[in-house]
Amino acid sequence: MTMNRRRLIQISLLAALAPGSHAPAATKPKKTIGSPKKGLCITTRGPDWGQKLVSLRCKWFYSWGATAPVAMPPEIAFTPMVWGYHGNREAIINAAAAAKKSGIKEMLGFNEPDEKSQSNMTVEKALESWKILQESGLRLGSPGCVHPDNAWMKSFMNEAEKRALQVDFVCVHSYGAPDSAALVRRLHAIHKLYKKPIWITEFAVGDWKAKSAAENQFKPDKVLRFMEDVLPQLDKLDFVERYAWFPSNLDNKALGTSALFDAAGKLTRLGECYRDH
Repeated sequence: MTMNRRRLIQISLLAALAPGSHAPAATKPKKTIGSPKKGLCITTRGPDWGQKLVSLRCKWFYSWGATAPVAMPPEIAFTPMVWGYHGNREAIINAAAAAKKSGIKEMLGFNEPDEKSQSNMTVEKALESWKILQESGLRLGSPGCVHPDNAWMKSFMNEAEKRALQVDFVCVHSYGAPDSAALVRRLHAIHKLYKKPIWITEFAVGDWKAKSAAENQFKPDKVLRFMEDVLPQLDKLDFVERYAWFPSNLDNKALGTSALFDAAGKLTRLGECYRDH
């Protein structure tokens, strides 16, 4: 997560057939189930986070925290994350115990340890800390690096294999251009590199050179076409177990055109697309 998104997080979840008349009409039912892979990364500080999950018909979510929030929407699974490790072993043990007690089966590892503004950990510190996560008995998602194929991540995964540490799936962050073919190629390459299932724990379209939301080169229509094209492909990739869109605010200069909700909390066209998938 870049500093832009960090600030966003710090200040920042699912129809029946129409009745026929005399002859049954060939009416297509509205989609109510949606993709079982679809989720959201969202903070739980705001009052409407639960309704956002419901309105998007999400199947799972995480909040960058290790403890399940109170008053979660029913039938939407929570996945805990150990954001970083600063010596509090008991916090991880207690979070894992609470997760198992509630039937949770997975836990996400450190958030962007390769980024100074995030969990900011050396590979060695992450490896040593990983032993505590492993005691949880849960399936473990790898650290979610800024780039899942950079030197930090390659070193971590190589050493984890040498030390027989448990990494059950790889977490991927992606904030590139609205190019679905490029994203799918990259996912194939990461899967080939680590030979693990993949969770896309953060993704959206980002213009990191934009100086304002209005100047973002990736207009909402482009992002919408990207989403319409890429989501069915992600559902078909058997090694992609889950994905979670990052719902930026409209005024974010790099990610505003990837917003799922407008300033009033209503779904944008992109949000409607994500809801209906």
